[in-house]
Formats: sequence, C-alpha cells, structure tokens
Amino acid sequence: MRFWIILLVGLLASCTTTQQESQANKETNQELPDSKKVYFFQHRLLPEWTFTSNGNFFNDLVQGDLTKLKAAATDIISKDYANMIKTEVVNNQHAVLIAFPQPRGMADCFYILIVKKNDDFAFYTYEKTMSFEQNDPVRGVVGMWSKEGSHGNLGPRTYTSASDFIQDVLSNNG
Repeated sequence: MRFWIILLVGLLASCTTTQQESQANKETNQELPDSKKVYFFQHRLLPEWTFTSNGNFFNDLVQGDLTKLKAAATDIISKDYANMIKTEVVNNQHAVLIAFPQPRGMADCFYILIVKKNDDFAFYTYEKTMSFEQNDPVRGVVGMWSKEGSHGNLGPRTYTSASDFIQDVLSNNG
C-alpha cells in the first residue's frame, strides 16, 4: 500500500503545472510554422489584394509604395523577411515583379508577377518545387491565381532568374 501512495504522489507532482506555464504552452502550440505564414502571405493575401483593391494595391507597387506590402510581411512573417522583399516595375508599367527571399519550402515563391490587363489583373507565381531525380534541372513551377481563388499550375521550369520568369510569363500569357 505504501508503494502505491508514493507512486501516486510522484505522478501527481510530475503532472502539475502552473497556470502561466499552461498558458505559455498553449500560445507556443498555436504559433504557426513559418512555412504556413509565407504560404498565406504569398498565396492568399497578395492575390486577394490584387483582385479586390480596385487596382490600388497594384498602383501602390507601380509607384514604389511598399508600405502595405512590407507592413503585412512584417506582421505575418518577420521584419527580416519583409526587408528582403524587392519589387520591380516592368513592361511599361503594365506589370510588377515581387521578389522574395530564397524559398525554403515547396510552394514558397521565388517571384510573383502581377500583370495589368485593361481593368483586370493576372497573378503569376514562380514557386519552388521538389526535384524528382538527383540531377533534376527543374527548379520551380509557374502557377497562377484567379480572382475566384483557384490555383492553376502552368508547369515546371528550369530557370531561377527574375528576367527569365518575366519573359516566360509575358511571352506566353501577357
């Protein structure tokens, strides 16, 4: 009997935590991994802004106003990540390239190209993809988001440069 009492006391002592420890554990468990934050930012938030801001987001980028873009990246991911985001106006101000830090996970974007087509926009991504062989030349896949929220896959590519992505998208889709 004495053995069971000692065992019970030992188990109870090891199971008790303070309320502060319990709250800290809940907050830690609720923290999203960076990969999900990056995906949300690149694949959900930026397309939404592109298609629902009546051109305001695109116009801000064309004018070099990255305030909204960098503030969101800072809030969602990190200040360091936001500081590494660059933009470039291309195609006589009918397109804007957004360049991101080196992708870490699959579906993280190297680049996004937003193309203005009359009063509408097209939203293209160049995303990191997996290699299927040891010497696989494929580095990424071109994708696109529609204003309805669907994602299209335009196929694998072997390049990594922004200029190749821009030329590819504009010559095939722009």
